[in-house]
Amino acid sequence: MKKLTLFLALCTGILLTSCSDNENTKSVIGLRPIYGTIDDIQDFVKSTDARELISVGKIYTYQDFLFINEVGSGLHVYNNQDPINPVALKFISIPGNVDIAIKNQYIYADMGSGIITIDMSNLDELVITDFSTEYLEENLDVRPPQHLIAQLNISGRVYYECIDRSNGKIITWEKQEMPQPECYIGN
Repeated sequence: MKKLTLFLALCTGILLTSCSDNENTKSVIGLRPIYGTIDDIQDFVKSTDARELISVGKIYTYQDFLFINEVGSGLHVYNNQDPINPVALKFISIPGNVDIAIKNQYIYADMGSGIITIDMSNLDELVITDFSTEYLEENLDVRPPQHLIAQLNISGRVYYECIDRSNGKIITWEKQEMPQPECYIGN
């Protein structure tokens, strides 16, 4: 009987200790890197039906096309043969996108953590030909993209999951509730 009572007391103590540790862990909305390969990027970069403009960014013209950046989300594509009446064609989802350049049939777009090259010869079936993070990794401290930092910078700190390069290349970032990580930007 004494052994059973001692065992139950020990189990109760362990349970109470583990519960109190979980209650003391502060939860924050932070940014989590998503790691992957060029093949994984295809799951994020998609051509969809045209949609309404919400957060207009930069504008780019190429041949008979007009591209309007949706800050942090991707590109609106318009037929611009009649510049007075452009016709919405597609939306290209590119997480983290802020800027583009176009040469021949290739779109060069940032994804917040690298530069993606997209063959746009068929707007219905985009082909990703390259994803490069080398310039960013060599010249900048790898951290979440500025547009996401700006969205979360309410209290002076923006928390993000610390980067683990052994997981591969960061292809994008997502906002997520998480236990307060050690890495942050701000004061």
